[in-house]
Amino acid sequence: MTLYLVLFLAGTLTILLPCILPLVPLVLGVSLAGRRRIRPLVIVAGMAASFVIFTFVLQLALARFVAAADLIRIASTYVLLLFGVCFLSSNTRLQIAAAVIGSLFFISHGWAAVLLGAALGTGALLLAGPIAARMQQLGSGVQRSASGGLGNDSLLTALIVGLTLGLVWVPCAGPALGFALTLVRDQPGPRALAALSVYAIGAATPLLAVAYGGQQAVRSARALNRYSGRIKQVAGGLLLLSALALRYDWLTSGQTWLAEHTSFGSLAASLEDRLVGNRLVSPAHASAASSSPAPVAPPLLPQIAPAPELTGLGPWYNSRPLTLASLRGKVVLVDFWTYSCINCVRTLPYIEAYWTRYRDMPFVLIGIHTPEFVFEKSPQNVADAIRRHGLTYPIAQDNEYATWNAFGNHYWPAKYLIDAEGIVRYTHFGEGGYEETDIAIRGLLGELGRRPSGAMVAGGAPAAAPALNLSPETYLGARGWSALSNGRDDPDGGVHRYVAPKTLPLNHFALVGTWRLVEGERQVLAGADGEIRFHALAGEVNLVLGLELGTPPRSADVEVDGREFKAITIDRHDLFPLWSGPYAEHEVSLRVHGRGVAAYAFTFGQ
Repeated sequence: MTLYLVLFLAGTLTILLPCILPLVPLVLGVSLAGRRRIRPLVIVAGMAASFVIFTFVLQLALARFVAAADLIRIASTYVLLLFGVCFLSSNTRLQIAAAVIGSLFFISHGWAAVLLGAALGTGALLLAGPIAARMQQLGSGVQRSASGGLGNDSLLTALIVGLTLGLVWVPCAGPALGFALTLVRDQPGPRALAALSVYAIGAATPLLAVAYGGQQAVRSARALNRYSGRIKQVAGGLLLLSALALRYDWLTSGQTWLAEHTSFGSLAASLEDRLVGNRLVSPAHASAASSSPAPVAPPLLPQIAPAPELTGLGPWYNSRPLTLASLRGKVVLVDFWTYSCINCVRTLPYIEAYWTRYRDMPFVLIGIHTPEFVFEKSPQNVADAIRRHGLTYPIAQDNEYATWNAFGNHYWPAKYLIDAEGIVRYTHFGEGGYEETDIAIRGLLGELGRRPSGAMVAGGAPAAAPALNLSPETYLGARGWSALSNGRDDPDGGVHRYVAPKTLPLNHFALVGTWRLVEGERQVLAGADGEIRFHALAGEVNLVLGLELGTPPRSADVEVDGREFKAITIDRHDLFPLWSGPYAEHEVSLRVHGRGVAAYAFTFGQ
């Protein structure tokens, strides 16, 4: 019960946050545009319902369809634009012209999407009036007149507006919502859905109070009744402006200005921090595990366990879909990896070498690409990474962690070697062990009567480097919040301005400029320029970077210990090497030029 009370109260506080506040006049205006007392409840209930449903489905399913999720949000702003124009005017030609022009919202997805949007928008405008009139006629005879188009004063109109507003409300988040989203992702079920719903009800409650308060004020002032048509037009103007602002990130720019020049929103964020405290604990992440014993002379590799079947994979690259059942009689090496992981990237030449050497024998290598970040779910990004690294063996995406969970895997990278009978005989987690993996492959091929000859992959394992202490992999999102030296007590989804600290402790990072934590996993630059600093103990520093949708390539400068080192161009989601040199303590800074750059995680080498 305490959990749900905290989530409800945290939800009510979002009314004071910059990302929620712009919806207040919008809800108020649409509520006043109709005369029915239940209209505000329908609008706000629609908002809450679509927020919960879309967020829940997005976390469980649509996250693997990154483009689809973006199209839904663009379509939501387009629907708001159509309602706004219809509230402003009943002129059919003007409405259709707005539908055609507004379809340019979809231009980022190509002209086909623009044409489809124009056709659907125009069709909706032409059909909405007759359909509404027919619905009014049912059970009550033919009406003498009917309101036209999408501006009709009906509960259906209010519900559609509310559902649409809920879709554009999704990105606003604080620590309590971050907890609910983590619960949905890691433990989907009734408890997670209830937590998300209680938060949404809390956030909707003050909006409902504002809507009813405004409606009551207008009803009390009879003199305002003569202006009901003008009120409706004002609501239409608000819808129209909101559609443009949401589509082209004008609201984000406004939030950025507020964060940089005022303390607006800090009170609500502080109250939520105190309210949440340590009461909400996210599901634990998996701990490290050990690998199986090093292989010995064949056929003495241990039988570890029957290999589970591959499941939930797709799309496939370099191969048709495969199953372990169809590969019986062959040795199979399953490699779990993700393209932005530096440890995985370092293993790829060796993995490709295994395939090149043994592909003509009863041997199959399957790369299972299981994403760590949302952008790694994009088939286009994965295909680009496969091409960039020159990988030719079969690879499949495991966006829903189905095969990952079937194997009980917890690590990137991880290798499972399976014999001809479908039994896991050898495992290795992390980098290294290339020669012993080669020996294991040869051993299982030897059990099939094949005797590979020649040097080991990459000419054998190099001499082991002495183990050195390194800075740990550090996430810039909620998981690594304790390493942010100049951050707030708890992570939230607001836009914040960070000032460079005087000193930076070892293994900590600092943000400089205006940044926003998005979906709990990445810091996105909201200002024109920004900086990320890290005090590292390493001989190599890498950073996972990307671009928010619609952001052009950005330039950035790397400084090491106060000296310029190099310039980079951020033009994709990937792991970017920032610096390599003598192993020691170093302060590495990345100066980013241009809003929309997303930073995910630091990794290090010696």
